[in-house]
Amino acid sequence: MADFPPWADLADAVVREIANRLPCVYDRVHLAGVCRPWRESLERLPPLHPPPKLPYLILPLAEQPAFSCVLSGGATHPFFVPERIRHACYFGSYDGGWAFLSTLHPQANRVYFLANLAGTSGTFNLPNRIQLEREALELAPEEKPLLHRLVIYTATLSSDPFMDGCVVAGLINDQAPIPGYRRQKIAFWQIEDRVVVGYFYMGEACWDAVDVVRHNGAFHFLTKGEDIIVGNPVFAEAGAPPQVQWEYRCFSSQGRGYDGQHVVARYLVESSGELLMVVRCSPRPGEFTSAFKVFRMAQPEEDDDAPSLDGRTMLFVGRPCSRSDGDVVRYIWRELPSLEGRMLFVGRGCSRSYDADQYPGFEGGIYFFDHRIAGQLGDAPAQYPCSDCGKWTGKPALQVDRFFPEQDPSNYTSQVWLLNG
Repeated sequence: MADFPPWADLADAVVREIANRLPCVYDRVHLAGVCRPWRESLERLPPLHPPPKLPYLILPLAEQPAFSCVLSGGATHPFFVPERIRHACYFGSYDGGWAFLSTLHPQANRVYFLANLAGTSGTFNLPNRIQLEREALELAPEEKPLLHRLVIYTATLSSDPFMDGCVVAGLINDQAPIPGYRRQKIAFWQIEDRVVVGYFYMGEACWDAVDVVRHNGAFHFLTKGEDIIVGNPVFAEAGAPPQVQWEYRCFSSQGRGYDGQHVVARYLVESSGELLMVVRCSPRPGEFTSAFKVFRMAQPEEDDDAPSLDGRTMLFVGRPCSRSDGDVVRYIWRELPSLEGRMLFVGRGCSRSYDADQYPGFEGGIYFFDHRIAGQLGDAPAQYPCSDCGKWTGKPALQVDRFFPEQDPSNYTSQVWLLNG
């Protein structure tokens, strides 16, 4: 039997074909490092096609974060993070490698900022104060409005932060000692602002938002009741609250159920120009994720049994509309029978959709991470379990694949997507 040639003597075309079958950029680097002949083969050939960009899952390990790569079968790669944010808390991300972070200042004040973790230099300080309304504080006209510390739960952007007019939309709360005032609020501010003055809330439970996404030029907020609040802010004057065009979209809940399971979370995802609601379920509270349901926003057809509900598009400077105002606007959530080849990466403020056909060897599925916070006692740091993460395909034989590597609980942050696109 003839001896096979040494691996180092592979033809250039074969080495290139191997590299093309490695969609992960880190795997390609490791391939070039196997031996000098392979590295020289790759250097002689035209540049490789860039690998497709899918989100990385940031793993908050004890020593420093790493990331798990979907393109590499969930393999873990080292991840350089500057020392000052090595143990920062993540509360969202945006395309281009941007991450929303917070750190605890020595004076026990939380500092919020937006940092690029994909090699592009850039950091934007975010507000950590909110300017409360005079009416809420019962201030006289000559008195200065008070500033209070705020908490940002999640946020997203209208565009790349370096673009003119970039606006941040977030779900926030404040620490003002005013009875009945500490309710979660929808807030808008410009990327350079250091104080939040544009915030909105209603006393009605239907305004409790759980997620936000940018869609069709406006911010869409999903509520616990599975309705949608659309807000389109316009900043006309520096230091003044924005004018916001609001639309409250009410959805019939008729016929929509979750097979008796507990709803863990709800997400909004833009997919091919459509707006999807992804509902994450578990058998009982506190148990691992077991299933997902996906719905598409639609207006009902004539044969749909959907009751008329109220809603109206109105312009408000300081007060948004409630669901009891206005004319009839009808919407429904139409359940999708399958994922139709979508790869959905879900997370509050950072959900994204990709077409599996563009990634050879991949199939439709929902990728999810663990954003739970376990209880904390006294001054002890919060604990983030970081264990309920994986991929759901909807196939009967394999409902949830614990796709990502196991890790110990974190004491500084939950997991989050790093969006590369």
